[in-house]
Amino acid sequence: MPHALVARFLEPAPFVAGLIDGTAFAGVALLAFVAPFEATAPLLRLPGQSISNVEACLLLAFAAWGLAIVASRRLPVWRAPFTPAWLALVAAMLLSAMLSPVSRTNALHMTGRVAAAFGIYLLAVNGLTTGRRVRAAITIALVSGVAVSALALLEYLRVRAVLDALRAFRPGLAWVGAQLRAGGPLPYPTIASMYLEVVFAAGLGLLLHQLDAAAGDRRKWPVGAVFAALLIVADGIALTYTRAGLISVAASLLLVGFARRRSFGFDGGARALAALAAGVVLVVAFSRSPQSLFLRFTSESQESWYRATIDAPLSVVVDAGSVTMIPVSVTNAGRVTWDSHADPPTLLAYHWLAADSDRVVAYEGTRTAFPAPVGEGETVALSARVSAPRQAGKYRIAWDVVQEDRLWFTTEPGAIASWSTAIVRGLPGSIATYAPPVITARPGRLVLWGAAAKMFVAHPLLGVGPDNFRLAYGGYADLPVADPRVHSNNMYIEVAAGGGIVVFAVFAWLLRSTAGCAGALLQRARPQDAAVAVGIAAAMATIAIHGLVDSFLTFTPTYVLFAVMLGCGSQIAQSQSALGAEPL
Repeated sequence: MPHALVARFLEPAPFVAGLIDGTAFAGVALLAFVAPFEATAPLLRLPGQSISNVEACLLLAFAAWGLAIVASRRLPVWRAPFTPAWLALVAAMLLSAMLSPVSRTNALHMTGRVAAAFGIYLLAVNGLTTGRRVRAAITIALVSGVAVSALALLEYLRVRAVLDALRAFRPGLAWVGAQLRAGGPLPYPTIASMYLEVVFAAGLGLLLHQLDAAAGDRRKWPVGAVFAALLIVADGIALTYTRAGLISVAASLLLVGFARRRSFGFDGGARALAALAAGVVLVVAFSRSPQSLFLRFTSESQESWYRATIDAPLSVVVDAGSVTMIPVSVTNAGRVTWDSHADPPTLLAYHWLAADSDRVVAYEGTRTAFPAPVGEGETVALSARVSAPRQAGKYRIAWDVVQEDRLWFTTEPGAIASWSTAIVRGLPGSIATYAPPVITARPGRLVLWGAAAKMFVAHPLLGVGPDNFRLAYGGYADLPVADPRVHSNNMYIEVAAGGGIVVFAVFAWLLRSTAGCAGALLQRARPQDAAVAVGIAAAMATIAIHGLVDSFLTFTPTYVLFAVMLGCGSQIAQSQSALGAEPL
């Protein structure tokens, strides 16, 4: 067969040649939409591995793309700005995982997630080949973000049907004291915030693009739709009650606003951003009470919120089974106002304990309401209604304050104890006791970072294995019981503790590549490039900023979105005319 005929036979037909790009884009669109809706129940269980619904979509996207590559008989684009650093990171993490002193299996799972993120990045690089496709991917992510925020709002309003449906995505509600932290379908409110922050930042670029496109067009509704969507997403972030989320929103607005004003002055785009910023301020202000917002921004955790000093009689004598009024004086030594008529109410109560130990006789003591709200530092005198045990004997009354259905003040770290000895008169009988509840352990960031530093010193070269910080930090933080779901609350520290110098050095290379890409995006000043490019740069900055106080690389929804955004950024940075060739 002549060579020309062979070459002609091997050359794919035009419709097949575009199959790689089209299939890759379809995969990116699918993942951008389903990423935040990962169910807790596995879709498929395999030996040593379970596959969630989102991971199944990921495998489907990869499989379809692989078939398209085979059918088109040509290799996909794989040499992209982040490819060398990302491949090196996967290799370094694999080495760290194989030599992990803690859990090789868990570390390999984490390495697999980073490898999957790289695959999504390549999918985005091959699929987002035009300006229309880049903007479509951002639009789909924004629509998904609106859905997450709407569910978070309904969760915050405690709509029963929504609460029942959300159990498919995470076990229950998250609280800080009496404040519900809504997260919609995401596994934890902080994860929801990070996801929505990236969507919000990228959406700012989409808003500016729509404004520029509407300059010579009578269709104004796309601008209003994107503006409203961004306000809804901002409300979703506020409802997560995440401090870093609000800081990141402010940072992305400032970055995009500064870039817009530098390139075009205080034009319609800059004014739209200013109006959006004002709207975000109102959304945040009405999301919680002023005291709740102030407490959240001025304390790391709720430990200092719920404290009471109770001055009660040193000893009391009561009859078995009687109800007695005992005078006490209670001082609010915390930062939250006590209100017995709020939802949930804060009430005075007590526990009956054994005379010579902390064993509990009766934990749920009778409640006594405060006559009026008790502010920080205020003292109130009242008569506590106390129901005595039915068995005579010697006891102790442990005085306490309860925020109903939320917490007892004495289970918080640093609680101030107050007791009265009690003689119960009557017929003697056996007294049954049981162990008291465990005091809540909430290691703060400084404790976690200190544990990570000790971990790094102990394993400086390759760390304890990717994602193994949460399995090992208890011993380094001197915690007898450590929650294995707790991460180091810092993306950079997490990588260093888990992977040591080797993995962190390669991760720093990837970060440098990301910073270089973001810088290139900010230099795109042409109208057809600047809007979306700056939004993607803001999304990258959001990940870097929030990563200082939280870690997100282990969660499927966030690493999927991160990879898609980095793919968008690569395409824009590599092509002077990647955007603007076609209207959205």
